[in-house]
Amino acid sequence: MSEVLDAIFNRRSIRSYTEQPVSREQLDILMKAGQAAPSAMNQQPWYFVAIQRKEMIEELASLLNIEEDPYYNAPLLIVVFADKKAYSPVTDAALAMGNMMLAAQALGLGSCWIDYSRHVFNHPQFAGLSRSLGVPENYFCVGSLVIGTPAQQPDAHPVNPETMTVVV
Repeated sequence: MSEVLDAIFNRRSIRSYTEQPVSREQLDILMKAGQAAPSAMNQQPWYFVAIQRKEMIEELASLLNIEEDPYYNAPLLIVVFADKKAYSPVTDAALAMGNMMLAAQALGLGSCWIDYSRHVFNHPQFAGLSRSLGVPENYFCVGSLVIGTPAQQPDAHPVNPETMTVVV
């Protein structure tokens, strides 16, 4: 099986990470994988903010006052934004995030899509937060990824065969 298919079929959402940091080389590969995603009319409307500062991740986790850690103590948080004026910003950003999750798998890292960030960065109370991280005007948060070395590898969930039709 090809390495790409191996990454697709073996990727799992990881919700427990070791303390081992993601290296700069790994981070560069993850960001390039996101930038290599397809986008409508090649607009590339995404903007990525990679956060490795543990205190900042913890501060973001505390903003909406939920009890559990939405970032699972991961050493890397990548928050993904998209240009509101783009033709298909949510789809384009989601494709970029998918590329990053597959790249993480190929690098021996785990990842998990975290929707929590969307609620923080798009909340009117935290309007200046995106700007403080260098995000351009007119961008909104689509979601985020936590990435790191998995502390455990969950088994695959069964695939529901009723979610497709093949017409020949």
